[in-house]
Amino acid sequence: MYLKKHLSIAILSALAFFLLPFNPAKASDGPNIPEIQALINRVTHGRASEFNLQPITAAVDTFYLANEDNKIAIKASSTIAMAKGFNYYLKNICHVSVTWYAADSVIMPAVLPKAFTPAGERCRFDNRFFLNYCTFGYTTVWWKWNHWQHFIDWMAMNGINMPLAITGQEYIWQRVWRKFGMTDEQSRAFFTGPVHLPWQRMGNLDRWQGPLPQSFIDGQFELQKKILTRERALGMHPILPAFAGHVPKDLKKKYPDIKLTNLGSYDTGAENDAYFLDPMDPLFVKIQKEYLSEQQKLWGTDHYYGADPFNEMDPPSWEPSFLAKTAASIYGGMKAIDPKAVWIQMGWTFYYDRKHWTNPRLEAMIKAVPQNHMMILDYFCEQTEVWRITDGFFNAPYIWCYLGNFGGNTQLAAPVLKTAKLLSATEDDPNHRQMTGIGSTLEGFGVNEFMFEWLFDYAWNTGAKDPANWIKKYAESRCGHNDPVITAAWTKLLPVIYNSDVSDVGLGNIIQSKPMLKGNGGYTWLGKYNYQALANIFPQFLLADSASKANPNYTRDLAMLEKQVLVNLAVSLRDSVGRAYHSKNQQLFNKYTGLFLDLCDDVDRITATQHELLLGAWIKEARDFGSTPEEKNYYEKNARLLITTWGGEGNGITDYAAKDWSGMISTYYKGRWTLFFNELRKTIDTGKEPDMDAFDKQRAAFDWKWVNTNQSQQPFKWNTTGNTYSVVVDIYKKWAPYL
Repeated sequence: MYLKKHLSIAILSALAFFLLPFNPAKASDGPNIPEIQALINRVTHGRASEFNLQPITAAVDTFYLANEDNKIAIKASSTIAMAKGFNYYLKNICHVSVTWYAADSVIMPAVLPKAFTPAGERCRFDNRFFLNYCTFGYTTVWWKWNHWQHFIDWMAMNGINMPLAITGQEYIWQRVWRKFGMTDEQSRAFFTGPVHLPWQRMGNLDRWQGPLPQSFIDGQFELQKKILTRERALGMHPILPAFAGHVPKDLKKKYPDIKLTNLGSYDTGAENDAYFLDPMDPLFVKIQKEYLSEQQKLWGTDHYYGADPFNEMDPPSWEPSFLAKTAASIYGGMKAIDPKAVWIQMGWTFYYDRKHWTNPRLEAMIKAVPQNHMMILDYFCEQTEVWRITDGFFNAPYIWCYLGNFGGNTQLAAPVLKTAKLLSATEDDPNHRQMTGIGSTLEGFGVNEFMFEWLFDYAWNTGAKDPANWIKKYAESRCGHNDPVITAAWTKLLPVIYNSDVSDVGLGNIIQSKPMLKGNGGYTWLGKYNYQALANIFPQFLLADSASKANPNYTRDLAMLEKQVLVNLAVSLRDSVGRAYHSKNQQLFNKYTGLFLDLCDDVDRITATQHELLLGAWIKEARDFGSTPEEKNYYEKNARLLITTWGGEGNGITDYAAKDWSGMISTYYKGRWTLFFNELRKTIDTGKEPDMDAFDKQRAAFDWKWVNTNQSQQPFKWNTTGNTYSVVVDIYKKWAPYL
């Protein structure tokens, strides 16, 4: 049945009540209409006057769309619901896709369509959480206000109301540590360099690549004020940091009797080890109170606080009583400053080390906090739903989360079909206990952005339970209109690369791998899907109509797909190199090593057409934080380090954050493979296996030299080059015979 345009809002509301499933949730505040008008103007370049924004009353976040008085009427119960309604109009009626990147243009139709079927949605989940501590290193570390402003708009338009907000906390910690006798120089030395701050904040390491420049500390504090102001204005409830026991080792100089436990440093050296303060020490609660008091004074509060003791670290004791006392101390300090405090605890800890985090230990920790004052993020549900093996976290509120990306890996794969089944099963399970929402805990932005848009749309749109139908509307938004050829191609992609592959650590490709003749590096796990099936689907994307070809979102998808097809092909080329080497066939060896390196160049050329895939852009954003050549080089080293060795030379986390980025492929990955092939040439006639231990030392030295090179020695472009469609077609013609 179709609703007529002249239906009154009362009738529309009544119909929507029956058409949309009911799930009780707390009432939302009314919409902040001036803020939504400003958001619409930012996205549409000043066309908010064509929209009629009206508040309505509803028990849960709800919006309706209609055409009234030749304007697009958006009627909503909250600011977030109104932003979501606006995004519904863009995607489903205008076929416009707004990405999470500020650099991406939004292509609006010249005339906004006003003849459309009225529609409405309401949210089935009270809480919609987004981000991860690691995202503030792998993605947002170099962002300035223009990036954040656009991204906050994107979050609002996707219905997110609980963003993690941890930027700039070092400024407050510096003020706190002064009160406990430390100088600013000591606290700056305690902090890591910018890109490793997420792990310093989680208590995993100290000092690495520090001391942190004071200008960075001050600038991030001012940036956080803007972030929080805008997030709150758009109806979000940011999650701010709290104290979880991690303290500077230098604190013992002032307080020699305190008990500290060494928690290690992620293999970056003993000098970078992190320390945990005994929760029974009176200083523990004092620090919590001082921090939250300062934070509340400078930033206000929404009563949500993130605290994550023992993340990927062993606590001083596994006794349930000790864990309970730790939790009681952490929450006790929160409550003393904010009686409404809710502790947000990431459940990654309990998934990652399930062997030690047994149910009795976890239960003791959770139940040491008053009921409903600790909320768990079930962090990696597409892999393991911890709520199912802990009796719903012992009835604590929890949020079902999809992780989906480790380190900002750029592999084209996401288990949307599997996630849809798991999430629906949880939602429909009568014993799901206090499931209060859904969220995503991605470590970094990469490809597969649609997966996160789908996840948050699921909270509102019951049709999203069937991704095969959902993807059709998404395809239209990527082309700017209904292009049947592209819609059919997206539909074919689902069962191939978006079916059951689990997002996992090190989802990469062979080009990114540490060079070897068989297998792959530990942090470049290869996708399990049918590579040939993807290669067969890809040519259909080349058959788009002229309107699609003019849309940058379509050409972005095209570049991502061809990139993936080629890095998949690299596996067979590498294997051919291995066969030629072991058969002592110098001619074939030279042929296939040449093809492999040529392929690297073409992947580099494809990625050069996309801004988000430019190493030069990442480095430029880092260098822009410096005001002197020395500072610029310091920030550049930080930027290079995180995406390569992570730690020092030969570090075990090398390649964790592997990227298919133009500039990085040509100078870093290709450079390593060239070094490897040259070493193999020395022994191809002997038939001996290559000495991989010796080569790995050479490779580690190469990696570390690359990290310590800077823009003046190795410049990279930060602007895109080439027409995407032309480049893709040219490269496809070249490699089609091998596909």
